Amino acid sequence: MQAHTLHCSKWLQEQLEARDLEAQGLTGAGPAITRPIESLSSDDDPTVEQVLGINDPIPRTTDLEDAQLRTHIQKGYSQDKFYVEILDKPTEHPRFVIEHKLIYM
Repeated sequence: MQAHTLHCSKWLQEQLEARDLEAQGLTGAGPAITRPIESLSSDDDPTVEQVLGINDPIPRTTDLEDAQLRTHIQKGYSQDKFYVEILDKPTEHPRFVIEHKLIYM
C-alpha cells in the first residue's frame, strides 16, 4: 500500500460552521432523558401518553362533564367548511373518527 500525504495551504484556515459550534455546545449538555416504555405486545397500539410515560392523560371531551362545551364545539363545526366536509362525507376522511357528534383525529 502506498501512503498518501495531505497537503494544505498555509493561508487557508479551517472555518467552523454554525452546526459545528452548536455540536460543541451540546457535548457537555449531559445524557438525553429517556423513560422506559412499558412492555407492549405486538398487537398494542400505544398512545402518546403511554410512550411518554404520562400517568394522567388528557380526557376526551366526551369524558368531560361540561355539556355546554360539547354543544359549543358541535355548533362550531357547522361554521367551518373543513369540519362540514368531514361530517358530510366521513368515509372519505378515514383519519377522523366521529363519536357522540364530536370529531377526533
